[in-house]
Amino acid sequence: MAESTRPARIASSSRADISRTPSQGHVTLSGVSGLGTTLEQGSVDGGFGSGSGALGRVAVVFERSKAGTAALREAAELANAGHGLSVVTLAPQARPARWGRAGGEGPYNVAVREEAELELQEARDMLGSVAGDATFKMLAGCPQPPLASWVSQHGFGLVLLPHQRLTPGGNPFARSLRKKTSAEVRLVR
Repeated sequence: MAESTRPARIASSSRADISRTPSQGHVTLSGVSGLGTTLEQGSVDGGFGSGSGALGRVAVVFERSKAGTAALREAAELANAGHGLSVVTLAPQARPARWGRAGGEGPYNVAVREEAELELQEARDMLGSVAGDATFKMLAGCPQPPLASWVSQHGFGLVLLPHQRLTPGGNPFARSLRKKTSAEVRLVR
């Protein structure tokens, strides 16, 4: 269903007309002199994902750490406020050896995927009653899971990542998420 380019009327008063143009993603104030006439969407309606009237979807990357637990806690608060929640764990996979069939990556990859599934179950247990409305996903990939493409495909408005010490940018996925998606990316300590 295509969005109309005709501004949708939000409110009207004798001093100013306020309208939203869906295709442009901003609010226009007409008839008010002395002010900039365009305010960006997030500054008016409270943040990510609420421009269409529906609350935004939140993805949280969970890992066993204080930062991972804090990210999950923040995601639970957003889910309680009505946002859709998806919890994801990551399982980076080893590349196959080029020199033959050494078989070393097979058991390693299985163990990493099993550990990611255990982390997912741990996150489900930590969420308690919020877990009933959340979705859970383990992403595996070689050498890194395709987090940015998964976030784009599912239309998340916010991604919560655990902050990692001694990592440039706080998390190895933060830069690619900011570059390849339109989602807001927050690092949680």
